Amino acid sequence: MNFIFSVNFPYKHFTTTKSAGDMKNKVERDSLFRSIGLNPENLVLANQVHGSAIKIVKRCDKNTFIDNCDGLITDDKNLLLGIFTADCIPILVSCNNDEVKAVVHVGWKGLYLGIVESVIGILINGFCISSKSLKVYIGPHIRSCCYKTGIEMEDKFNVKLANGKLNLSAIVRAKLESCGVNKIFDVNQCTCHNEQLFFSYRRDCCTDRLLSVI
Repeated sequence: MNFIFSVNFPYKHFTTTKSAGDMKNKVERDSLFRSIGLNPENLVLANQVHGSAIKIVKRCDKNTFIDNCDGLITDDKNLLLGIFTADCIPILVSCNNDEVKAVVHVGWKGLYLGIVESVIGILINGFCISSKSLKVYIGPHIRSCCYKTGIEMEDKFNVKLANGKLNLSAIVRAKLESCGVNKIFDVNQCTCHNEQLFFSYRRDCCTDRLLSVI
């Protein structure tokens, strides 16, 4: 099977696995999309920079990469939004009867810079959406079982490391809840631990990437 699906997340989405190939390869990506009945020309991707910038995209942005950002939002139902990962967290957001959707690439730098709060703030203030209507998918990423970090992360995130390991998803969940989001769907899969299913930069120093799409 080519995908990991979150069975509870109430919006069409997927995260690819290793068997789908390197999704940064356009030929492989387009072939995969066509095989499942999706038009790759409707896909919008971010040129990710491990920052906190979020860009709002429209129909004219289809089949392009948006520069200098790690998150995308659209109110165009025909657009597909995607983000690449290989240990960082893919976050997908749907809301307002699925009329608005977002994707976010979250590494520790973006998390520290407030990218989670930024995307939720834009949806609430820019699109007049209640936080209670937001539905958030947390995709496969490196989990606390494998993510050993430096002690400086304790000060950055006001947490205590467990055996020197950082729990990114717990920080993301806490930030979402502090923004009033309570519909959170976590696939609970570790990219580094599950070598059969996922690419992992921490494990293999690979250049291949998974793709999460909403």
